[in-house]
Amino acid sequence: MFATAFRTKNETAVSQIAVNLIDPCPYQPRKLLNRQALEDLSENIKENGILQPLTATRLPNGRYQLIAGHRRLLAASKAGLDTVPVIVLDKSEEEVAVLAVIENLQREDLNYFEQAMAIQSLMTNLNLTQAAVGQRLSISQPAVANKLKLLQFSKEQQMKMLAFNLTERHARAISRLPGEKQDKAIDYIIRNSLNVSATDRYINSLLAPKQKHKQKTIVNIKDIRLFTNTITKAVKIMQSAGVKADYNSHEDENCIHYQITVPKIKA
Repeated sequence: MFATAFRTKNETAVSQIAVNLIDPCPYQPRKLLNRQALEDLSENIKENGILQPLTATRLPNGRYQLIAGHRRLLAASKAGLDTVPVIVLDKSEEEVAVLAVIENLQREDLNYFEQAMAIQSLMTNLNLTQAAVGQRLSISQPAVANKLKLLQFSKEQQMKMLAFNLTERHARAISRLPGEKQDKAIDYIIRNSLNVSATDRYINSLLAPKQKHKQKTIVNIKDIRLFTNTITKAVKIMQSAGVKADYNSHEDENCIHYQITVPKIKA
């Protein structure tokens, strides 16, 4: 028996479909599967069965294309099940793609890089703009752009950030740096266990233009002569105005001494 149908309490039709008739979803972004979690799910399915039906659409060749339930299908196959409960939907290719990505984005165990890959796959396969895919997923275009920006990181960088529990906000802060500075920044953030706020401050410090140190003015003997000429000129101006000002100078081994005499003006 390849397919039998029944209805749930809310009247949604559920069919028992042969595992070998279900093709994986081409829009599935998940690349990393936790083997232990998959093993645990398989054991749970052996004992309790599949509690939440998978979702699929029927293909023209009589097979089924999975929309949601990638892990459940793998675990069921591993548990030795011949059939799995499936809600069969009559959907177009675009609708299948959108539903698959929405289901992935809503899963808590899907990391932020996989979420970004899901959005990118939707844009690529359906030839959609950021605004168009945002409209279909009910998220803003800037949110889409922020997700896609995460894909600039190499696979090695992604693995390192996930392994050390850096969040999406960490990754978005690091993405502001030029590519050649990102590895060093990731290592520094991990080594110093920086939270998001501290990471933002660190990234800002790397992006801030370095201030040039002011050069000290070196005074030479020619500059000193200019100063003394100014003193002389000031005294001559006072003298021309009728003030009996005067000055004299003498020098020793270390200094040149100037003395200016200006008489008090009587009231």
